[in-house]
Amino acid sequence: MRSKFKWIFSLLLALSMQFVFAQEKTVTGVVSDATGSLPGANVVVKGTTRGIQTDLDGKYSIRVSAGEVLVFSFIGMENVSRTVGTANSINVSMIDGGNTLEAVVVQGYRTVTKKTAVTAAATVNSETIENRPNANVLNTIQGQLAGVNITASTGQPGAKSSVIIRGAGTINGNTDPLYVIDGFPSNSDNFRSINPNDIASLDVLKDAAAISQYGSRGSNGVIVITTRKGSYSEPKTTFRYSSQFGINDLQTPRYSYANSKQLLKIEKNFGAGRGSTLTDAQINAYNINTNWVDYFFNQGTSTNHNFSIENNGKNINSFTSASFFDQEGVLESTGLKRFTVRNNLNGKSDDGKFKFSVNSAFGHSRNNEATNLGEGAINRNYVTGAYLGAPYVSPNEYQNSAQLFSLYQANGTLLYTPLMLVDKLKTYQNSTQETRIDLATELSYEFVDGLTGRVRTSGQLLQNRFHQAEFPGSFNALLFLAPSQVFGGFEDINERREFLFNNLFMLDYNKTFGKHTFNVSAASEYNHSRLTSNNIRQRGLDPKLFVPNTGAGYISDTSANDFYVPTISASQLRNDLISYFTTFDYDFNSRYGLVASYRIDGSSRFIEENQFNNFWSLGGRWNIDEEEFMQSLDFINVLKLRGSIGTSGNQRIVDGTIFAGINPPAFADIYPGSNNAYNNGTGYNLNLGFPALKWETTEQYNVGVDFELLRGRIRGSFDYYNKKTIDLFISEPLVPSTGATSLTKNSDAFIVNKGFELSIGYDVVRTNDLRLTVRANGSSNDNSVGGIIANNGRIITGNLITQNGGSIREPFVYHYLGVNPVNGNLLFQDINGNPTETPVAADRKPLGKNNVPKYQGGFGFDFDYKGFFVSSTFTFAQDVVRYDFDLSNLYSPGNIGTFNVTDDLLNAWTTTNTATDVPSLRAGNISAQNLSDRFIKDASYVRLRNAQIGYRVPKIFLAKTFLTDLSFTLQGENLFNITQWQGFDPESSRASDVYQYPTARQFTFGVDLKF
Repeated sequence: MRSKFKWIFSLLLALSMQFVFAQEKTVTGVVSDATGSLPGANVVVKGTTRGIQTDLDGKYSIRVSAGEVLVFSFIGMENVSRTVGTANSINVSMIDGGNTLEAVVVQGYRTVTKKTAVTAAATVNSETIENRPNANVLNTIQGQLAGVNITASTGQPGAKSSVIIRGAGTINGNTDPLYVIDGFPSNSDNFRSINPNDIASLDVLKDAAAISQYGSRGSNGVIVITTRKGSYSEPKTTFRYSSQFGINDLQTPRYSYANSKQLLKIEKNFGAGRGSTLTDAQINAYNINTNWVDYFFNQGTSTNHNFSIENNGKNINSFTSASFFDQEGVLESTGLKRFTVRNNLNGKSDDGKFKFSVNSAFGHSRNNEATNLGEGAINRNYVTGAYLGAPYVSPNEYQNSAQLFSLYQANGTLLYTPLMLVDKLKTYQNSTQETRIDLATELSYEFVDGLTGRVRTSGQLLQNRFHQAEFPGSFNALLFLAPSQVFGGFEDINERREFLFNNLFMLDYNKTFGKHTFNVSAASEYNHSRLTSNNIRQRGLDPKLFVPNTGAGYISDTSANDFYVPTISASQLRNDLISYFTTFDYDFNSRYGLVASYRIDGSSRFIEENQFNNFWSLGGRWNIDEEEFMQSLDFINVLKLRGSIGTSGNQRIVDGTIFAGINPPAFADIYPGSNNAYNNGTGYNLNLGFPALKWETTEQYNVGVDFELLRGRIRGSFDYYNKKTIDLFISEPLVPSTGATSLTKNSDAFIVNKGFELSIGYDVVRTNDLRLTVRANGSSNDNSVGGIIANNGRIITGNLITQNGGSIREPFVYHYLGVNPVNGNLLFQDINGNPTETPVAADRKPLGKNNVPKYQGGFGFDFDYKGFFVSSTFTFAQDVVRYDFDLSNLYSPGNIGTFNVTDDLLNAWTTTNTATDVPSLRAGNISAQNLSDRFIKDASYVRLRNAQIGYRVPKIFLAKTFLTDLSFTLQGENLFNITQWQGFDPESSRASDVYQYPTARQFTFGVDLKF
């Protein structure tokens, strides 16, 4: 009986297995989104651990049975479920809107999922950065990040942007954030040698939980840049090439310049200049009207070529790129050329315990810069000739340098300034050549389950060579010839080399016990920075032998004089940082989280007793959406409350490069030598140091909320922050008997920045064929100063004041009321609110605003329909003022007869024209306006920063070609402004604008292809 039962059971088992295998089959398909195939998407059999990821073409193959459910998921996409039926192929098109909190974000030295992150951070990905026509990547992310004020203060190609995160926290120190590139704390001063298309993501860390791990360098915020790399997947090689061509134009000001006839009429009325020698008939017949702006500013072009190779593999991958960028500046003689090469190599062992990465990059750029901008010598500043050149002066009046020098001597004024700059265009040249080499390596090994050791070694070498030459025989060479000096002109050759080195050792332990997850890390870090520079100026060049940048034609010194003695200088600076830090991260069931960090930093900037300081942070989160009581609220997908508190430091207590303030050391008394002292001997000066010098320290806390509603269609974050910086490094007065009148030291003064930030996005339409997303971010920052003891709590520098209860460097001025109709003098408001022509010091008041906007942000939209796409980004800055000295110069009677002025001076007060807002050209108190708010103007603006329109060719049309992706894009930058500012560019980080290089309007067409 038992044998019979076994036989029947075996038969039934075989039949059942035959039935099961008959139902199981292989299902294949392609997963895609609106842009094409989607590599790396997860395909999982619901209720099981069976699953697979799509390959680089979005394809998958999986064994399933009829009736089972396949779940398709991808970060940032809505999950899609499909029940297996009779079909052997299931294709899925995914749409945006899944739980974006599963994305990976930077949290100090680690990366975590956004869901478990405690920090206030903002991220810009490669799609936003790539193929924008900016030489500096920081200009690209303007208006993209709440609380991050990025200002392009010049149109010089490749120039450094000003970046202030959550307000300025120092008076005399540096406000630059720390830049970390592939884990390496890097130099912020040379982004012109980095290819923006190599960047995969840019994260801005803002709160204590994120930046305290960076200790003495984190108080101004941290910008973490991650470059592109390959991925671990099935072996495949992808090639990509993109090319752009662009045209750059000068933005149009709203100044009302006088034309030749108007200027000559103004000069005739005033009794100065060429117009005072002409009759009305001669003025009316005058037919020369030169537009000097058009002469010195021209339409420029730009070209950009990028080629990259991405190699993917199961155990090793790489990303290699090469690029060439060439941009002509809109100001004559300026431009940038850049060549870059990068290779990022990543690998791991079969068991995944050992991992390594080697990131290497080479960049070489050549930059031709505009010199003497601002208040530099007017005979050397091209912008002066453009803005103020008299239109009745013709370029044809210039013949050569000697003839121009004769004109100048005969005239005796600066009327021929534009011709002096025409001469400079022909007889002057400069270039800055920069070579940048980066190497970042990292090795890690998992010793036991959860315990990983990591070693990171990185280095950066910057070689910079600046050359400028003022040719012998040029106008400026003739102008500055000393009596009996035969040979003029000069040549500068300045060489600068920076070496930065970073070494990190870290142990990281991660363990999960049921619903509890812990991460503990301990690390030590060493940073070394070294600068060497050599500068030479040769005075006196032989015009017959001189060849620029070769050393040929140098005149030797003679015993008769010292005209031709070269000036030489050299320097070497070094700064070292050593750090020890630990972090702790705890998570309970993805619902509650806690992070803490503690760091000890030592810096060679300070005397031995004060070289070390401690910084700490504590942060927590509550994922409210994980609570049981939230499960019935289907419209809320994500709701996370987070907060942090902690400290960070600023060791760059003197503004400038990373080497500023090292020599002479601010903690020591210095006795610099001086020549020609008593009886023509050598003397010594006294500069007092402050031995107790230490870091400026920032204490801050942050409370924020992250949210997603309606399956991610509405998403965003809101933050409140409060930052207080103490131990400010400022100058305080001393009694003269000490040998000095002031001492710069850490003080009781402090700065508080507090404000709100909001980022939000809304998918108005979200289907497989059509997507329309609107996005916006904005912030409000209140900046206030306190604790200043000296001078009744005030620091006054010229017409700017920093005082207790106010903000940093507010204009300190008389209030301008207008014109006295009786005599044409200027009227101001006195301390009692009454009009006066003779204001006194007591009448000056802080304006309550400065050149840093209180409100700033950006907004825009993204539209995509069946391959056609349109996007826009607007930026705005509100509640910001600056001195418009360009406008002031146009209204200056002192410029009449020498420079151009505004045609508004034709409406100046006279005895027969008393109802006017333009003072008399002979006003007796015109100089009082220099300390008034007459030319302080509202610099608030809304700018269309970027607009794009393009077409992505559907893959069906590329199926029989070697291409896998092809798109075309037309875009514009700085297209228009809505502003009351009358000048060329409302955007600037300067407190005042005079003779500066404005940013350009750009139009670019590009093509991007993959194969």
